[in-house]
Amino acid sequence: MNLPWYLLFPLVAAIGYAIASLLLKKALVEGAHPMACFHVNNWTSTLAFLPLAFFETQPVSWQEWYVPVGLGAVFFIGGWFTFIAMQRGDVSLVTPVLGSKVVFVALGASLIIADSMKPLMWVAAIITTGGIFMMSATDFKTPKGARLAGPVVMALISAALYAFADVFLQKWAPSFGPKTFLAILAGTTGVLSLLSMTLLPNRPPIPWNRATQWSLGGSVLIAAQSITLGLSLAYFNDAVGVNVVYATRGMWSLAVVALLGPLLGNRERHESGKAYGIRIAAALLLMAGVVCAVISRMQTP
Repeated sequence: MNLPWYLLFPLVAAIGYAIASLLLKKALVEGAHPMACFHVNNWTSTLAFLPLAFFETQPVSWQEWYVPVGLGAVFFIGGWFTFIAMQRGDVSLVTPVLGSKVVFVALGASLIIADSMKPLMWVAAIITTGGIFMMSATDFKTPKGARLAGPVVMALISAALYAFADVFLQKWAPSFGPKTFLAILAGTTGVLSLLSMTLLPNRPPIPWNRATQWSLGGSVLIAAQSITLGLSLAYFNDAVGVNVVYATRGMWSLAVVALLGPLLGNRERHESGKAYGIRIAAALLLMAGVVCAVISRMQTP
């Protein structure tokens, strides 16, 4: 049995996402409007993804243009929920809950992609879910009456939207032209951000200050890890395995908050008290899920 080498890509993306989340949280603490961060993130990703179209090596199925455009709209909405969750909750809470995406991917893959699931992969998804909900049990800051609009629910909605988009990306991108597919998808999110800033009232201010600079730094990292993850999904036909490894971003977020948080003035490691210990236990469950996923992918069909 050989370890699938391509799973290193979502692992690198997971670490990048954890660091980016800390930078974006710093931007919000510095006074950045969450929707300003959201739009800066979308435009940065658009600029990073668009050049991929020039490196396309296969014919593009332009008659199916509506698929990447539609998924771009789904990513746009999912990103909105992510930034609202980040505004309302700790990085060490929101990022692990976003890992529930792997369960939605498993469900979507079983419904849409034939022969995509093995029993051990379902075990991995279930274990990962247990870790995610252990994380959510440490959401003490949100009053019980406001939980339906709290960071955990916002993160779960985002995870579900991203998950089903990932499954469709795996299904459609290879035949469409993977690089062009990703470029159109990212371009759609950028255009939607531009339209929302132009047409909607109460536009969020985006001044060039420290908050925007932190937002831009986090957005560049988000774009880099998004390219890594997107190419993994488009080329390796393994949405479930890629997302289970990517779910380790919850574990990495705990490490990043503990090691880098004090340098950025982030005190949630100390302010969360016992909750942080529970989050560490939940992270170990996430790792167990990843181990199951890797073993499942190592097994011969």
